[in-house]
Amino acid sequence: MRNTKIPIDLIKRDGPFAEFKQDAALVTVELLSGIEFSGVLLLYPNTIIAVEDYSELPFNPEHVIRIHQSSADLINRSSSDWVFWND
Repeated sequence: MRNTKIPIDLIKRDGPFAEFKQDAALVTVELLSGIEFSGVLLLYPNTIIAVEDYSELPFNPEHVIRIHQSSADLINRSSSDWVFWND
């Protein structure tokens, strides 16, 4: 089973996030390496269930150091071509 949970301390520090559906928000995460991934679909409180343009989780959630919502996250909506996972 893969880890799809962002450390809850980061959620508490950086949230709350504007929801686009009940209990779901699109966010951008920054990793220890400085790389950012936008379009991360977060099911509250801290479970990643999809990442736009990826069929698998492209990063280790333990490497996330910051979470925020960009203007693109706030206007983006998931579409039927997203791959959703739920372990």
